[in-house]
Amino acid sequence: MTQTIDLTPLARHIEEVGRDIVQHLGSQIEEVHSQVGVVASDLHLTRDELIQLKADFEAFVEQATRAAAVQQSQLKAVDLKAQLDREFGHYSVVRRTCVGLLQSFDVGNVSNAVATTVAEELMIQTPRYWLAPALVALAAWSHDRADIAEKSVTEAFARDRHKTSLFFALILRRQGRLAASVRWLRHYFASLDPTALSREFAIILESASCAAFGPEGQELLAERLATWSRELRDSSETVEEQVARWNEEITDHAMALDSNEYPALRKLCPQWGQLRAMLEAASALPPVLEKYRQVQDFEAPLPTRLEDLLDDILDSLVAEFDEEELPLRREVVYHEAVVEEQGDLEKARQRADLLQQALEETNDIVSLQTMGAISPGLLGISTQTQRMAVGIAQNDFRTAVGRYCSSYRSQMPDDAQLIFDSTHSNFAATYNFQPVTHRAADGQQKGEELLRGAWDATMQPLIDKAQFTTSYYVKPALIALAVAVVLGVLSPLAGLLAAIAGAGIVWYEGHQKQQASIQEVASIEKHREEAYQNSVQLLRDALAELADSRLVYEELDAVEAPLLDLINGWPTAAKEN
Repeated sequence: MTQTIDLTPLARHIEEVGRDIVQHLGSQIEEVHSQVGVVASDLHLTRDELIQLKADFEAFVEQATRAAAVQQSQLKAVDLKAQLDREFGHYSVVRRTCVGLLQSFDVGNVSNAVATTVAEELMIQTPRYWLAPALVALAAWSHDRADIAEKSVTEAFARDRHKTSLFFALILRRQGRLAASVRWLRHYFASLDPTALSREFAIILESASCAAFGPEGQELLAERLATWSRELRDSSETVEEQVARWNEEITDHAMALDSNEYPALRKLCPQWGQLRAMLEAASALPPVLEKYRQVQDFEAPLPTRLEDLLDDILDSLVAEFDEEELPLRREVVYHEAVVEEQGDLEKARQRADLLQQALEETNDIVSLQTMGAISPGLLGISTQTQRMAVGIAQNDFRTAVGRYCSSYRSQMPDDAQLIFDSTHSNFAATYNFQPVTHRAADGQQKGEELLRGAWDATMQPLIDKAQFTTSYYVKPALIALAVAVVLGVLSPLAGLLAAIAGAGIVWYEGHQKQQASIQEVASIEKHREEAYQNSVQLLRDALAELADSRLVYEELDAVEAPLLDLINGWPTAAKEN
């Protein structure tokens, strides 16, 4: 009787050994995979933190630099003002004394001897200042010392003929001696070069706005201004300079976008630089409109007496700082601009350059009128005179607005694009996302379809690699067959057992591999969907921001029309132009 050998325990044992081996290898592989994932995650996190740290550090350095610039400028401005006080403080004493002396003449409560003594002391203390001998002349005039008055007037005229002529023109007009006042005014005009007017000529513009010298003086002034303006405006270069100054005035009101505005557009749109420049440029129009609307609507209270207005003009002339003070005052303007711009040196220089144009020792009549329209405070003129100056400069202002708007509109991109490259998200960086470009005009749906296809193309190689196929069995099966054949040569029974065990191991390991493949494919598909949704959200944000920016731009750009209406309807334009 043939004895039957029960191979079931051996097969079961072989199967258990194979299962243990596969489970052990699977757990080791899973652990390695998990650790690799942790390392990759840590690397991405570290990279993001380094990028953020770099940005924070650069922001900190910029903030610290600007804070230091503000502090230095504050200290420098204090030092410069102290220097001004040391070197020119005595000029202020002369100015205050002049005002007080004029008031005392009105009231009649100061003796001629006291007035003469005070004036003569100031003459000795301020050997170069034109106002000191002018005060001596007034004091001598008050008690009929014609010889001293004549000598003092000559000395004052020698020190500064422009201001001296205007000073006595205003004094005589204040005393009601119009004919003598106009003679001084004519003498003043005759000594002037319309291409190199001193800053005190702004006082003449001030007087023109209120007919301070009577009909004869007003006619003289209007005729001289018209002649000068006509002569100088024959030069296209002069006109272009005024248009450029108005353009700078508009540009100075532009506001910079905050760095946290429109974040998606900043990241995705290569035309963002153009869009930002347009938004920032157009933002200047509303504040310019508001500024000059207030100038147009300004209603100066009428003086109760003509003398009150003349005193205001005379006070402005007397209080004006001298040319010797200009270099220090220019520095003060710059450092105050640094403080105003919170340490932004480039903007501070632009602001200071614009303001310092009003501090030049000489200027042509056309430029002076332009600066009177733009920066009346620095010229010492009133808002009422500024209204007149804007009317004179109406054509230049209108031309500048048109050119300014045309300039930023020319930057309008033909089409805004959104570029999704390997840096647009962490997912894109992790999976080496291939760049795609979406035209914003094509709409959101097409963009989402484009991103869907791009993420499918990016992730499909990973899915294919992770996908389980029957070809997996070929190599292990061949190895198991080879082992079985070798053992079968030595012993048919051993060969049979090896074939059975090998088949079991190959099947079991293939089954485990198939399950792991299913899980890995599912994981990749999940990440693909998350990555797609992240990109889609970025797309939606960018399109929404683009729509918002266009609405804001259109609203700002539309202010050009009311601004031009304001300029075209300027109340003093028809009379002065």
